Amino acid sequence: MAEHVFDASVYHHAWDRDLEPALTVQPGDTVHFDLLMAGDRQVQERSTYEQCAFDFDTLYNLAGPVRVEGAQPGDTLSVEILSLEAGDWGWCAILPEFGLLPEEFPDGFVRTFDLRGGSTTTLVPGVEIPIVPFCGTVGNCPDREGIFIPFPPHEGGGNVDTRHLTAGTTFHIPVHLPGAHFSIGDPHAAQGDGEVCVAAIECPMRASVRFELLHRPSPGPWFTTPPGSLTPRADVAGYYGTMGIAEDLMEGARIAVRNMIALLAERHGLEPRDAYMLCSLAGDLKILEIVDAGVWNVGMLVPRSVFV
Repeated sequence: MAEHVFDASVYHHAWDRDLEPALTVQPGDTVHFDLLMAGDRQVQERSTYEQCAFDFDTLYNLAGPVRVEGAQPGDTLSVEILSLEAGDWGWCAILPEFGLLPEEFPDGFVRTFDLRGGSTTTLVPGVEIPIVPFCGTVGNCPDREGIFIPFPPHEGGGNVDTRHLTAGTTFHIPVHLPGAHFSIGDPHAAQGDGEVCVAAIECPMRASVRFELLHRPSPGPWFTTPPGSLTPRADVAGYYGTMGIAEDLMEGARIAVRNMIALLAERHGLEPRDAYMLCSLAGDLKILEIVDAGVWNVGMLVPRSVFV
């Protein structure tokens, strides 16, 4: 059960089954990763959107691939997340033609966040976002020919953007290649379920994980969390909840987020752009009802604890 350090100077930008592993470990080993933020060298602290140079081919910086000895297709790689420590600062963006509401927010916008020395970071005065680190991209390389940028997610995990993959969680990932070829990146300081404006708080991170190997298949990526609430930092002051009732789940999601933006403007005087970003960083999209005669109900919930 050895420990390894994976330096931030070693990274790749895409899933590629022909990429040589950068590190080989045994089941039971721990790896300490020094992870670059998405957009490293493309966004600077206190940048405006006009000062950024987004390149989606190189936006994601994945640490790996890590070869796990003995892993074979049909096995399951269990990745126990031991610790996650966000870096000094991060950024979030609204990008033209991306996100859930591109027509309502056609102009690019970037905000950077100071993550130093606290458990929250400020969106705007009076709105504090809890810092709850996790990695948005975690997975094993698919056994498919070609080179694939990290998003969308795939059969080996990938850009799953699941905010509940926090310290104490174990992520179970199907193995598709001999050795698994595991990679990790896209670290986030905060995100809501849905990541509706297209980004979380993207930041650098130190991450430590332990690998175990199960010689049995998984139905797909799945995870187990430690005891307690899924959102302990938020579940202290109740929620605002809006509904999107529609014949299409995506349209229901849009309606729910639009309604939340309007509610936050009325209750707290937030500008639409700030309310939209708050929904992405601290709000949770939920399917409230899906069985009712072809009309679905999607919810957007925002914790009232963010308002100070």
